[in-house]
Amino acid sequence: MPITEKDHELIQALSQNARMSISDLARQLKVSRTTVKHRLARLEETGVIAGYGLRLGEAYRGSSLQAYVNLKVQPRDGARLAADLKKIPQIEALFSVSGKFDMVLLVRTATPAQLDELLDRIGVLEGVLGTESAIVLSSKFDRR
Repeated sequence: MPITEKDHELIQALSQNARMSISDLARQLKVSRTTVKHRLARLEETGVIAGYGLRLGEAYRGSSLQAYVNLKVQPRDGARLAADLKKIPQIEALFSVSGKFDMVLLVRTATPAQLDELLDRIGVLEGVLGTESAIVLSSKFDRR
């Protein structure tokens, strides 16, 4: 089923505040509460909305160290390596990318020493040919 303009408005409202009540959503979208309930159910059933989560504020993010880790991967080892990387809780996201590197990881640790240990752990995994890291100094904006 196609996603309508109202669906996009609903998704946008929830991405700003996933705790918004159905009544408030209905008021903002200028539709009935029943319409909002049905749209949410449809978006959830079709997998458009996969869940509702927590967005960490700067008070938390500012107390941790975030980095992007570029990985060069042995050909045909990507799927197995992705499964191994998924087991490491400090890795928040893994992206398959084009270009010089094959994967990019978004990682978060509490200290530079922990980041160093994490990079050592990643670097020795079977299939990793090389890494290059970039530590996030500040965030100008984050829509996640």
